[in-house]
Amino acid sequence: MASVSQFVLTLLGVLFCVGDVAALGFLLTWQERAPSPDLRRLRLLRGVLPGTVLLLSLLLLAFTQLMLLWSSH
Repeated sequence: MASVSQFVLTLLGVLFCVGDVAALGFLLTWQERAPSPDLRRLRLLRGVLPGTVLLLSLLLLAFTQLMLLWSSH
């Protein structure tokens, strides 16, 4: 039987994933709102691509941790 701590950690993991996806959406919106194409390209290269790599890595890590949390049962 699953313990209460597993459910709490799962809830926290899901909330983290939702926040991660929201941050990705913010990054893409921020890049698209640049006033000129040159500034959009600069934001893409300096902000969006590194931020996306970081956020997707954290999302993959969170999913992996959630799967490992529930695989022991």
